[in-house]
Amino acid sequence: MTNHESISTASKSIDTSENYSVNTEFPATDLHAIEHHPQVGFDPEKLVPSQTYVECGVEKLTALCHAVGLTDKLPQITEIFGALTASWGDRRVGDTSTWASDVSDDCAPFEFSLALDPDKAELRVLVEAQGSDPNLQSNWQAGRDLNQHLAQHYNVSLDRFEQIADLFAPTNSAAKFSMWHAVCFYPDKEPSFKLYLNPQAQAPSRAAAVVEESLVRLGFTHAWPTLAETAAQRGPDKDQFVYFSLDLAAHDKARVKVYIRHHDATPVELEAALSAAHNYIPGDAIEFCQAMAPGQTSFSAKSVISAFSWVEEDDATPSSSTLHIPISNYATNDRAVSDRIDSYFSQYGLPISTYYSTLQALATRPLEAGIGMQSYTSLRREHHKRRVTVYLNPEVNVVRPPLKIVPPQLEKSCHSLEEISWHYKTNSIEDHPFFQRLHREPANLTNLWLFFANVQEGIISHFTTRLSLIVDRIDDDLIRGVFAKQLHEELGNGDESHIHKEIFARFILGLEPYKPELVTREMLAPGLKLSQGLETLYSDPNPYVGVGAAILMEVRGEQRDKIVTKELVRTTLDSSVSSWFYLHGELEGDHADEVLNLARQIDNSDGDKAAVLQGVKMTADVLWNFCNDMYQACYL
Repeated sequence: MTNHESISTASKSIDTSENYSVNTEFPATDLHAIEHHPQVGFDPEKLVPSQTYVECGVEKLTALCHAVGLTDKLPQITEIFGALTASWGDRRVGDTSTWASDVSDDCAPFEFSLALDPDKAELRVLVEAQGSDPNLQSNWQAGRDLNQHLAQHYNVSLDRFEQIADLFAPTNSAAKFSMWHAVCFYPDKEPSFKLYLNPQAQAPSRAAAVVEESLVRLGFTHAWPTLAETAAQRGPDKDQFVYFSLDLAAHDKARVKVYIRHHDATPVELEAALSAAHNYIPGDAIEFCQAMAPGQTSFSAKSVISAFSWVEEDDATPSSSTLHIPISNYATNDRAVSDRIDSYFSQYGLPISTYYSTLQALATRPLEAGIGMQSYTSLRREHHKRRVTVYLNPEVNVVRPPLKIVPPQLEKSCHSLEEISWHYKTNSIEDHPFFQRLHREPANLTNLWLFFANVQEGIISHFTTRLSLIVDRIDDDLIRGVFAKQLHEELGNGDESHIHKEIFARFILGLEPYKPELVTREMLAPGLKLSQGLETLYSDPNPYVGVGAAILMEVRGEQRDKIVTKELVRTTLDSSVSSWFYLHGELEGDHADEVLNLARQIDNSDGDKAAVLQGVKMTADVLWNFCNDMYQACYL
């Protein structure tokens, strides 16, 4: 039976009467003694042996529907749930041996959530379609099969997905998922469907470029700079693109959403990220962080996620932003979580009774007996009203025991300098959306001139002076020797015709016919900003910071030369011009390999490794931001 056939069969076969009966007579909510089932510490091995994932899911979904006033829609809801879960629904609860799904914290392939604002409740289900032998590729195909079923039976639109599908087809074996589906159920309208894709499905380092190209293909041609400069302003190591979502609808309010995981973010940094959207209200993010995770100065136990939505009339600025806090990682048990949510709901007039009815319907244990049933809470403004979503882990496979104390702020282990340097070597700056767009569009010599003019101002014109600062100020003969050698080579080894700065200037002169007719100050602003950032690093009072900057500059310089070589091959530029660039590359020699070897030696020395690491990381951020600025200069 094909996936498509199994979907059709499953969606017709679910019976919500005797087989999945639940207690629908709920007593008045006792806010301090929720015990839907008497057992403490749920053990999936004690389940009825015949219970499958779909049976368990329908049982829980039925209880939730009664709790939130969707009883009259139960036949439709269970039919849709059957379709969504057809690829794995007949597996036994507890079976995660073939594929541990990342949908829920207990590896179940489904999760519920409840969205509440002062006026209404919305029940949602998130699932992962899976192949018969689950892996990234078979799950991707199972997801595409489910897409077709939804298109045929529920009138969803796949047009936007098909425009970008090739960007998300999985090739990265370490990726946690390839495609998820969600459905939203409402009391007063038909269900809506959403699709979640993985920007890291081909390579984590390409996630930003995948997001940018997807937005451009879908018509949001000015969206990337807002994400880069505000929502993900800390750079790709700290702000990572993790989900790309589509409403599977054709109307003009159908959303495109981008999700960012903010590693070790403070509430102030999250506030700054959320400010990118039209619906942002100052103070919301900080207040929500304090309400959901009191006293938390940074989120290091598990990272907070933000989401940004665009609709058809948006372009540069997203219409809305949402903050997702992994609350189960910042509380001792689910009672503590519910107390915080209760307090927030009471303060802002959100429906507490619906929230508690939902907990009572779902809970299989006292709230004090574990942590994780409520995995995330999120906040979004909708028509200026607060809208809070509680994400409900089904706890069908495992229940995390309660904690005695909230975990303290985690101390991040310090990677070696060699590891960090290799990280930047293997995760090339070529993956930045600026270079990826440069590659995918027709060769553009005007944009190349702009790039080189800014590189000349930001790097080349001052490079020997900055190397001299290191040679003059460093107290380590090994380090001084490496950079003295490179400085001598930059200056042509005594041969005036081989001075790197002069060779580069001749190359720029050869591109002169392609420069814009009017060169504005804004066009050269990226280079000036880059120069200021590098000057600060090289002249830092601690010269080892400058050493870190010099190491990273050589690693990125080698990558830059490879990027430009690809572009020059695509142009009609006369060889007499491009030869100057190739000569510059040849004379650079093995500088990148030399600094990588130096990084290893510094790790084994008594030098100030912390300062060198600081210089490496700060320089990476400066160069990433330079590429962000170049994107604006060339494409906006």
